[in-house]
Amino acid sequence: MRKIVAIGRGGVGKSSFIALLAKLLSSKRGCSILLIDADPDENLAELVGVDLGKMQINTISDVLFNVRYGNINERLKSFSLAEKIEFLINQNALYEGDDFDLISIGTKWTEGCYCQPNNILKNFIVNLERNYDYVLIDSPAGLEHINRRLTSSVDDIFAILDATRKALHHLRRAYRIISEIQIKFNNFYVIGNFRFSDELPEPVNKNTGFQYMGRIEYDRKVEEFNFKGESLFQLEQDSPALLSIGRIISNIGY
Repeated sequence: MRKIVAIGRGGVGKSSFIALLAKLLSSKRGCSILLIDADPDENLAELVGVDLGKMQINTISDVLFNVRYGNINERLKSFSLAEKIEFLINQNALYEGDDFDLISIGTKWTEGCYCQPNNILKNFIVNLERNYDYVLIDSPAGLEHINRRLTSSVDDIFAILDATRKALHHLRRAYRIISEIQIKFNNFYVIGNFRFSDELPEPVNKNTGFQYMGRIEYDRKVEEFNFKGESLFQLEQDSPALLSIGRIISNIGY
């Protein structure tokens, strides 16, 4: 099992990167993939063509909301809190598809922090992930979310950058947090989004000391699909964005 997480500031293209990476990996015969949308904005499902509401699949936060306010089957009310949550997650919170499975932390509809849904998702991931060849995690943008340590170890971290100095500062802070809270990882890669120019890799390497692997090519279709809410899995194989990510992960050794 290979676990991969994408990090970066809001709007740099983390969700699109994870969706396109999933499309590439799903073409491998017999490859099983779990997508984890850890971002409360819940963009990943739409990007891969999954309508959780229409399919009546709950997010982790939906499960907690229903348990808290008693919106559950009467026979479950005698269960302990942990038993209720575990049962409902297993029954209603995992999308199972032909190309991938998906679970989402979701938007929390009550006051308070995301600590409880995050901890539940963390524990659930430990038991679930062993069934897959690849686990791809779309991380929230904020550094505070990284500090919650959704997972204690990953194989590859992909930091997605836009062409701003703020992105470099965010990258260094994110790396420091990941190191200080002792998330174990094997590789830390930096990828530029489509706004990067050919002149920018050298400043990235000089100012961060991290391994710059290339940039995601601009693709009008990706923008169009994102705006229309269409699945990136419907992109043609000659998509510039898809091909550029394919080159990057091929150079890494996927």
